[in-house]
Amino acid sequence: MRMDSVAPPGRQALARWAPEPVAALAEVESVAAASVDATTLELVRRRVAALLGTTVPATGDAAAPLSPERAAALDDWRGSPLLDDREQALLTFVEQFVFSVSSMGDEEVAALLEHATAEQVHELANVTWAVDLTTRLDLVAAAVLA
Repeated sequence: MRMDSVAPPGRQALARWAPEPVAALAEVESVAAASVDATTLELVRRRVAALLGTTVPATGDAAAPLSPERAAALDDWRGSPLLDDREQALLTFVEQFVFSVSSMGDEEVAALLEHATAEQVHELANVTWAVDLTTRLDLVAAAVLA
């Protein structure tokens, strides 16, 4: 099951070629998404999409976890009064993960640990990985297969 209600065109095209791996990936997405709250998931999805130059597929969820104002604040999130310290630490982590996970420093993790347990930071890493992986896969599959 995908994190959103409709698979993007690239994923649909890939599913025609490799349905079993796509189904397994959907399960990874589902498990990762279930490990964090809706706001965290939405922040991760939106930030990863923006960093990779795409948009977040619509979820069809009328109870979206971010108001339009808070969603718009993500364009210039550093220091935004609409995002609290936890959310800013989360976005810093996500940005570093997407740009260069191997360069992740102790400071990004320490900032998160001020607002979350070690287990929650681990879950954030897992969901960030899943969103990053699937977003990149969807972009490539759309360019190559769709």
